[in-house]
Amino acid sequence: MLRRLIGLLVASTALASGCVASLAQTFKSSGEIRALVLGIDDYRYVPRLKGATADARDLEATLRKIGASDVRMMLDATATRGAVLLEFESLVSRAQTGDTIFLSLSGHGAQEPERVKGSEPDGMDEVFLLPGFDPKNRERYNEKILDKEFNHFVKKLEDKGARVLFVADTCSGGGLARDVDPRGGEMSYRAVKYTPLDEELQPVSTRADAMMAQADFMTSNFLAAVDKRSKVPEVKIPGIGFRGALSFAVARGLEGAADLNGDGTITTAELFEYVKRVSYQVSDQRQQIVAVTAQGLNSATDALVQFSRGISVLPVAPGATAPVPKATATPAPAAVPAPTVAPAPVRPAPQATTPKPVAAGPIRVASLDGQANRFAGLSTQTPIEVVAANANPDLVWDPATREALSGGDVIARNVDRNDLPSIIERTAAIRWLKLRAAQAPQAVRVFPDDKLYRKGNRVEIEVSGVAGRSLVLLNISGDGTVQMLYPLGSDAPIRAESLYRLQVQVREPFGADQIVAVTATKRLAEFEQAVRQLDRRRNPMKLSELISQFATPDVLVGSAGLFTAP
Repeated sequence: MLRRLIGLLVASTALASGCVASLAQTFKSSGEIRALVLGIDDYRYVPRLKGATADARDLEATLRKIGASDVRMMLDATATRGAVLLEFESLVSRAQTGDTIFLSLSGHGAQEPERVKGSEPDGMDEVFLLPGFDPKNRERYNEKILDKEFNHFVKKLEDKGARVLFVADTCSGGGLARDVDPRGGEMSYRAVKYTPLDEELQPVSTRADAMMAQADFMTSNFLAAVDKRSKVPEVKIPGIGFRGALSFAVARGLEGAADLNGDGTITTAELFEYVKRVSYQVSDQRQQIVAVTAQGLNSATDALVQFSRGISVLPVAPGATAPVPKATATPAPAAVPAPTVAPAPVRPAPQATTPKPVAAGPIRVASLDGQANRFAGLSTQTPIEVVAANANPDLVWDPATREALSGGDVIARNVDRNDLPSIIERTAAIRWLKLRAAQAPQAVRVFPDDKLYRKGNRVEIEVSGVAGRSLVLLNISGDGTVQMLYPLGSDAPIRAESLYRLQVQVREPFGADQIVAVTATKRLAEFEQAVRQLDRRRNPMKLSELISQFATPDVLVGSAGLFTAP
């Protein structure tokens, strides 16, 4: 539970708009969308992954929806070093001036000592591991692609007059925002550590390629799942399965959800902002996306995708400027999303409807002692399925310590059997909130960081981009209790400033507090009144129902977890 202390209003900082116009590149008026997508789960000599091939398939389907006809996808055993390099060379040969190139990697990463001295500030190269990589066999040790080799091909694509979006859903570091409790289920990471071997690998990259930093590219944008010091977990997307948070967010954004101003065009800045918000939320605050924008393009106006007034999607030439929305314009609907994910309509779409808070299948529960009968006879609004603790449950109860865990975090303490129904319903409510946020996310952050907080610690909740919008801020504690945080008393329901910060203090009950922000262009008075009736009550599913009931097409929903302990 949280105790509200002080609400702080802080003026926002303007979004960086890219480089000056004199750096802008010249492109022809139209181009093709081309892509090379790699996804590897089936590693033979290092730990397997669970969601990398699903990432690749999802992105491949999304890219075709937005007009890409030239898409090559390489999965598992097909992705040998020789085959991947040939595909890159082929892509370069096909690229034309004005093309937009999507490059995506999902799989294991690693670090090795730099091959060109002085090319890395930390002295370590990053490498992308291929399925045949073996850290103990010199012949198979070469089955990898060096980061400098990616530089080589991206530079060639730029030389052809193309624009590149490089998505790296992999990592090479070893740190996490929070430690993972192993009782909460197995968690896989997209990083491998090993002792480097002497090798005879002949890189295709040159010394000049090795000395390039991402900021040196003029028409290439980069998205990385984390920085070099951090580790990427594979996250369980509600109702979908294990995925990379970055790839999931990119796919949903390109389908239309990243059109943050509803003008039918997705700019680079909009996509990056959307991806940051969604990745942070669906990863339970374990990932901070790293984005590097092209030096030669204005990210605020550079249009990546433009939707027509039907369901088709129009390719956009690099350097094309996003149109200024008119007050009377009818926003275009998004492309039809993949059948395995929740819809992501372009906002604000009058014909769009907020999904009902139905569970995407039952909540999978497990007792750590293996006694399935501990859940017998529980009365819950949400169906449950009792599984083993090693079968990827959504919720684990440890009756010995009386703790409930989800996703590697302790979400509630001092939990008796009678407490389980509201905790199960909390799990279902947060699952729905994550999917809802992926459609139209409100930015919510926890400061100073996303680690574990202790009793008495002061924490700031930041909600950004709320100038001229109404704000309702709530908390769902680990035991399912709903708590109203804003507006209270004389709080202004419509915010004048873009940035709102609320200072809170950690107190019992400890576990996981889920901060939920709901914003809209007009005051949601009926929603506020209904939520006040929930204050201090254990009814998290009712909150989801109320959001669904009162949400207008312009409503944004965001949530962030705050994890606490005595």
